Amino acid sequence: MARDTRMRMIRQAALLFRGQGYAATGFREIVEKAGTHRGVIYHHFPRGKTELGEEVLALTDAAVGPAIEAVCADLDPVSAMRAIMAGAKMVMTGGGYPPGCPIAAIALGAGPEDPALLTAARDVFRRWQQPFRECLRRNGIHEPDATNLATLLIAGLEGALVLCRTEGTVEPLDRVAAGLERALKT
Repeated sequence: MARDTRMRMIRQAALLFRGQGYAATGFREIVEKAGTHRGVIYHHFPRGKTELGEEVLALTDAAVGPAIEAVCADLDPVSAMRAIMAGAKMVMTGGGYPPGCPIAAIALGAGPEDPALLTAARDVFRRWQQPFRECLRRNGIHEPDATNLATLLIAGLEGALVLCRTEGTVEPLDRVAAGLERALKT
């Protein structure tokens, strides 16, 4: 039961961070959404919100990273990019929460007192770039272009999610995918 409570808190935190940001989300709201009480916060997260943020990073990475790896292992770069963008469109814009990525929310909301969170978020983004970079290299794209295009994929995806939020539509994801496709075909 304790493990279930902890995981519910992590999942709710991921959704709340995604929807309203890391800095704007407090433990009170997380425990309320998780259906638990405040007394369990420091039992499950003795290092506080930083520890919870690290767990959200790990949970999100564990869900997204293998999906990126799988499509990049089996598909050509254009098809892999399309699959990654389509997956993001489905996951990061659904569920009744505003569009967003909890990794970006943590990276943007972590203050100077949380350098470990920034490092962990950076590491997740780098891990997400690696399979696409390898896919590009297998398909004849040389360094540094493979690295640049892999960075462009993740930066474009994250930026498109911000635009989705501000525009109130998922069309920015489609536009970024079209632009990336054109870049990959040249």
